Amino acid sequence: MKKLLIIAALLLSAVSASAQYFDFSSNRNRYELGLNLGQMAYNTQYARFGMGVNLLAWGVYLDFNTTEAQHKYDDRIGNYEWNDDEFFSFNLGYQFPVLSWLRVMPLLGYAQTNEGITYGDTLNVSGGESSSTLYHTYKVTPGSRVHRFNFGGGISVQPLKWFSINLAYTRHAIYGGIAFNFGALTSGQGE
Repeated sequence: MKKLLIIAALLLSAVSASAQYFDFSSNRNRYELGLNLGQMAYNTQYARFGMGVNLLAWGVYLDFNTTEAQHKYDDRIGNYEWNDDEFFSFNLGYQFPVLSWLRVMPLLGYAQTNEGITYGDTLNVSGGESSSTLYHTYKVTPGSRVHRFNFGGGISVQPLKWFSINLAYTRHAIYGGIAFNFGALTSGQGE
């Protein structure tokens, strides 16, 4: 086992010997836009699957994640009143380039959960003639909003210069995402 650890350490040092650690110039001309998926409202009674978007410009990372009320788009119509909840969070951070393909990012943000009621006897339509969405009315119960300070960290791995894979763990969400690097297309940089 000891020999295996020594070999792994030697391989890692050989691979990163030519790499420049913390090269902040690699954040220049990095513009990424991506999607997140994961467990939102983590560490609360409302934890469930959610999605969001992320944005990166010059190393500054921003994401927004959300869940909708569970029964908002239910196909049942009738005299139903479902106790539902929703969640959203946004986080801000900075990606520190450890290696040219690996970045770490501390995150600070805000998270909010709301309890409410979805009414099954109402049906609303949004959208235009070509595509429309049917949904039930959802109303937040007064006094049920819980505001939380959110913090955590993440890593970003860039296997190719055109996209990154992001993983984040915060106090109220665990999610991963993929982002497309527009800076690599427009400037030829971002490697």
